[in-house]
Amino acid sequence: MMKITPESSWIWCLCSLFVWTSELPGFHAQDSTELEVSAIAENLTVPWDLVWGPDNHIWCMEKSGRITRIHPDLGQVEEIHQIPGVYQSFDNSGAHGMVLHPDFPVEPFIYVNYTYAEYRGRLSKLTYSLASESVVKEEVLLNELPGNISHNGSRLLEGPDGYLYFSTGDAFVGWIAQELDRLGGKVLRMDWNGDPVPDNPFDNLVYSYGHRNPQGLVFAHDGQLYSSEHGPANDDEVNRIVEGGNYGWPLIEGYCDTPEEEEACESINGMPPLAVWSPTQAPCGLAYFNHPSIPEWSNSLLLCFLRAQQLKVLALDGGGVAVVQEEIYFKEELGRLRDVLVAPNGRVFLATSNREINGWDYLAQDTDDRILEVRNVDYVYEEMPASSLTELFLNRIVEQSTEEQAIFPQPADYQVHILIDKEASSASIRMYDMLGRVVLEAMKTEVEVAGALYFPVSDISPGSYVVEIATNSGHHFAKPLMIRR
Repeated sequence: MMKITPESSWIWCLCSLFVWTSELPGFHAQDSTELEVSAIAENLTVPWDLVWGPDNHIWCMEKSGRITRIHPDLGQVEEIHQIPGVYQSFDNSGAHGMVLHPDFPVEPFIYVNYTYAEYRGRLSKLTYSLASESVVKEEVLLNELPGNISHNGSRLLEGPDGYLYFSTGDAFVGWIAQELDRLGGKVLRMDWNGDPVPDNPFDNLVYSYGHRNPQGLVFAHDGQLYSSEHGPANDDEVNRIVEGGNYGWPLIEGYCDTPEEEEACESINGMPPLAVWSPTQAPCGLAYFNHPSIPEWSNSLLLCFLRAQQLKVLALDGGGVAVVQEEIYFKEELGRLRDVLVAPNGRVFLATSNREINGWDYLAQDTDDRILEVRNVDYVYEEMPASSLTELFLNRIVEQSTEEQAIFPQPADYQVHILIDKEASSASIRMYDMLGRVVLEAMKTEVEVAGALYFPVSDISPGSYVVEIATNSGHHFAKPLMIRR
């Protein structure tokens, strides 16, 4: 079983440039910590964005617009939706960013960014239906985003202030990154309806500007925001994003280290990057790590690379304003790495990007693309049981509600939920029509989620009804219900 240090991993891979197999590397030693790599899911096609869901599943959006929900332990892949009309070029246009509403699935919205034409992108809000287990509606929030065959960004994430943050690329038109009335080359901040936050620095959606092609965006534990950004043929960057900051593109590439750039930095008050790499290595997905599962990675940024085919661990100083150490992992062992995800219990997941159609398809193996897990073999990870979306929904409703005997939604379509006393372990249900006839009866139905019942009404005709509930803990009540489709 192979054991290598981060440094020796880099040296070993130089001897086998562009040669790798579908076999995963064994164990990687980082000081006293041994890391194991294993495959969670296989046979995907360019998974672009990984999101940890409140149901303790990995939510994945592929470049084609396919959204899947993946069980992190069993590897089961459930297709949630295929976004229609995603435009994919020979290069990198397609579906790029995804985030779930902070109160998902009570607020059943999935936010996505994708290109729908060669020069156009959009931000949409998808509505997910628990009853049909599918997306039933798309509402376009921003429909005229700059787009191109590449340079579209992007990432979406919730900020610690509760707002939606969205990074966009310059769409190969560098000057728009400096134009505050254009949405390309920016980090945007908005509410969950797509409207500007009232205290944004320029009275519009723009939070920061002067970006080229940012494909990583993450908040650290202290609320500081970081972004990774593709350079042209040089000067890839990691930046610490501040409100109102100008990051220089196209006037400045990397550090202000030429006379022209020094003059530009002074004139625009340009923000310096935290780290720069030349020639280009194509940085992509970015995550923040600060968990005891891998103590050597505490207070670090985890950064994926496409061209360089590696994961970098960038240790931050105590204030989060400087990179003080850089370690390289999996150099040319896994192929191109598109995204990295850190679960709340310290598990780390990587997405490969080997089936891209922009000239790198020869890297792909029979099992690509894959989602891989990197874990400490000696650490006991906290269990985070994966749950069904219905179970999660009911638990959220029970947690948020102070009212028993509520029935919802009103009107209902295919499924009904009722809040009952939390002591009940079973309940009997009768539904009556307006003539007093029993149209549904379920005796001693087991309560799967404490404080809540749910049952289907898809076979019940639209109309007005009364639902009667009797629990085994002695509670009895009746409530009106309207069914409408």
